[in-house]
Amino acid sequence: MSNRQELADAISHLKPARIPYTIECTRETCERLWQYLGLPVDSDLSKYFECNHFDSLWRGIGREFSLPERMERLKPASPDIRVDIWGIKREQVHAGDARYWEISESPLAKCETVADIENYDWPTIDDVVFPELPAGFDLVEWKRDKFVMDMSYICPFGVPWAMRGMENLMMDLYLNPKIVEAIVRKVEEYTLSCLEAVLKKYPGAIDMIGCGDDYGTQNGLLIAPDAIQKFFMPSLKRHYDLAAQYGVGGYHHCCGAIFEIIPMMLDAGLQVLNPIQTSAKGMSPVKLKQEFGKYLCFHGGIDTQETLVTGTPDDVRAEVRSRIDVLGPEGYILAPSHVLQADVDPANIVALFEEARKCGAR
Repeated sequence: MSNRQELADAISHLKPARIPYTIECTRETCERLWQYLGLPVDSDLSKYFECNHFDSLWRGIGREFSLPERMERLKPASPDIRVDIWGIKREQVHAGDARYWEISESPLAKCETVADIENYDWPTIDDVVFPELPAGFDLVEWKRDKFVMDMSYICPFGVPWAMRGMENLMMDLYLNPKIVEAIVRKVEEYTLSCLEAVLKKYPGAIDMIGCGDDYGTQNGLLIAPDAIQKFFMPSLKRHYDLAAQYGVGGYHHCCGAIFEIIPMMLDAGLQVLNPIQTSAKGMSPVKLKQEFGKYLCFHGGIDTQETLVTGTPDDVRAEVRSRIDVLGPEGYILAPSHVLQADVDPANIVALFEEARKCGAR
């Protein structure tokens, strides 16, 4: 069965011929795996482990949407600094052997009024250049074995806190709620218009639209559920509702202890939840499946905090079998509960995917 069909069946809660599974690694982890497996640098690990994968339209056509004039205007003076379309600055930090880009400047941090927010230099749909499909590009043929997801356009919480600064936004929720509403509204004006433009310009190209907002910590939510419901869920729902009009499903990556807000995410239109951080408080796989298994496809669940880092290959294999038994067989895409980091033993990664390949077959 094709990669596309296996993922589609899991999302539709159909009995799978094979439980699909995916891989995502940091560059450092890839380098360790290539060396461990004796593979050439830049080998496709997804292909090596016979993983399923979500595809991107932009990779398929070899070019992305862009905001060339805006990005030239925002271009930083130093190559050690990155600035995104929102004006958020990031600098690279090192944690052991790993390298990450962390926020170093939030452009709305000093704003004091709603007028300050509205007067900011916001990106607009007029800034965006959407590429044409290449001559001779056959979308139907290209998609034959591909399930296409786009994570570009939904961020009602993640972008506002990054633009304002997490501490500022947390205080604003209770002291200056109009500022929060203004930031969420201005972000949505751009993201919703871009999403609609993409769905209209490339009909049938995208299968699922995704959001990467994290609301959870290890032991609970970052903010109160009523605040999440009031300030962020309505915007999320408008994006998912728009996508649904074009037959496009809703995907959400949300780390941490988020059991309490899953019902409101379902009400917003969620279909696939990732990464299923089972080591977080209240995120028992049994409880998740009992409460939400009829409505959600779960993507993830193999613990990257303990099992993959401190466990043995046998521990990893046992967890793979357990997750398949509890979260599967219908409505489950097996994967690590986050991007695989450099602290994961390559032997454990090999055990994960060997067991997934063996036990996922139905």
